[in-house]
Amino acid sequence: MKIENKGKVLLVLAGIFLLMFFLNALMPIHRDDYDYSMIWMTTEHLGSLQDVFTSAYRHYFLHGGRMMTVFGLDLFLYMGKLWFDIANALFFTALVVLIYFHACRRASFENGAGLLAVAGVLSWLSFPHFGEVAIWKSGSTVYLWSAVPVLLFLLPYNLSLAESMKKSSVLLAVGMFLLGIVAGWSVENFAVTAVLVSAGCTFYSFRRGEMKPWMAAGVLGAVLGFLGLLLAPGNFVRYDQQDHGILRHFSNQLAGNGEMILYLLPAILLALIAWRFLQREVLRGKGISFVAELPRRGWKRFLLPGFTVLILVSYFTNSFVARAIHDALLAAVLTPLHYTDAKTLLHWSNLMKGFEEVAVYWLMVFLFYGRVKEKCGLTPLNIRLLKKNAKPSEVLQRFPAVRYSAAVVLLAFFNNFVMIAAPTFPVRATFGSVALILAAICALLVIPEVQQGMKKTEAGRMLRNGAAVLGIFTFAAASVIMYKVYQADALRVQWAKEAAAAGQEVVTFPAYGDDFNRALRHVYYEDYDNNVTKVGFCKYYGLKDVLVDKK
Repeated sequence: MKIENKGKVLLVLAGIFLLMFFLNALMPIHRDDYDYSMIWMTTEHLGSLQDVFTSAYRHYFLHGGRMMTVFGLDLFLYMGKLWFDIANALFFTALVVLIYFHACRRASFENGAGLLAVAGVLSWLSFPHFGEVAIWKSGSTVYLWSAVPVLLFLLPYNLSLAESMKKSSVLLAVGMFLLGIVAGWSVENFAVTAVLVSAGCTFYSFRRGEMKPWMAAGVLGAVLGFLGLLLAPGNFVRYDQQDHGILRHFSNQLAGNGEMILYLLPAILLALIAWRFLQREVLRGKGISFVAELPRRGWKRFLLPGFTVLILVSYFTNSFVARAIHDALLAAVLTPLHYTDAKTLLHWSNLMKGFEEVAVYWLMVFLFYGRVKEKCGLTPLNIRLLKKNAKPSEVLQRFPAVRYSAAVVLLAFFNNFVMIAAPTFPVRATFGSVALILAAICALLVIPEVQQGMKKTEAGRMLRNGAAVLGIFTFAAASVIMYKVYQADALRVQWAKEAAAAGQEVVTFPAYGDDFNRALRHVYYEDYDNNVTKVGFCKYYGLKDVLVDKK
């Protein structure tokens, strides 16, 4: 790798780490973090490494089998918030690197810093409920800290299939066995995927007479780790308390996959542009050219930019658009239907507080997408030409990377389908699947014909500008809100400490007065009237109750 490219790669990696560290530093100890800061199901604070082991052991027998992630959470909560913030930023940086490696199918940065930056931006924009799964401590250790070892464990199998890894040694076999245990003992659906993919790759290599000892060692470790995860006594305690209706399981699949796709839409639109580039290459191979057609210049093309500007002005002033929509729908819909109870009105108000942020984001996504299509000459007539003369089967046959990408996407949906066995399927459980889909989309960007289209055309410049605008907007919004959270929480913790020192058993906090779960869910925070937050907080500080004054 050239020195210039190496410097750019290091700059991108440093940027990802520093941005994530900044947000992690602003994220306070919150919700379940208080419970895990004590020996499990006691009020005794973690005070030694022995306490960490004791807490993880109790959790395994009383609550669930995610031993590896729980141990990591307990360990870094014991070590201190600063160390946790550093570790979490490193894990996210490692995740982006692994997405990049799986996309390139090489454990090197030969494809440059640009693709690495794309993987970073897509990761920031596409993971559902980002603040909950990549910044909040209890959530990130379950999902982010599980995805990294699984993707690392699967990487040698992927490289071996791509014939870019032929090494084998006793040390590698031992390392894969241990890593397999960690990957199998991670989070349920991704652990199943790790076991089946590693076993399938090993069997395929065996049939070809190319199986290496490290492959079988990895499978054995993954199976043992998965058994440790599955057979935890705490799993059966929780299972008996949950709803097991089969119809609910299927409806959960629809809801979870649907919300995942909604978050992935910017990445999907990028993949669609790459697909059009590949279709155009098929057309060129047949000697067919695009039809010269001027884009429409009527007044309608200014509607989307104009509405975007209007929402932006409202967002940065007094939210007059959101307030107008809120009042209009309240008068025209909710009131006639008699949905005016306090709880419904509160939910409606909270929803509209985040309306403009989300509206600006989606409007900008479609605005840039429309401009990119225009720069690529993807007029309705030319899109019909592509569909007629460049069939999907032809693209798949010509470009092996497309076949690989399609296989990874199918694997991602299988990873979600594994959750059919669970009584619940929150969208945060799609974390591993989103990582796989991002690797699949980035794999399309590795194809030389797509890279040329992205780099040497006005469309590529438009895509880069769009990514920069979306990334800066969402990061700035998240940073402002996170800073408010940091200040407000620090003040309340100080009040709680003073109250406990004075012998008070009940403390009253003013309500935050804002919905912090915004910025496209890049911020995750619950006020102290949430039972999980309240119970853990009270136990940690020796209080009996926390009251939230919402007057």
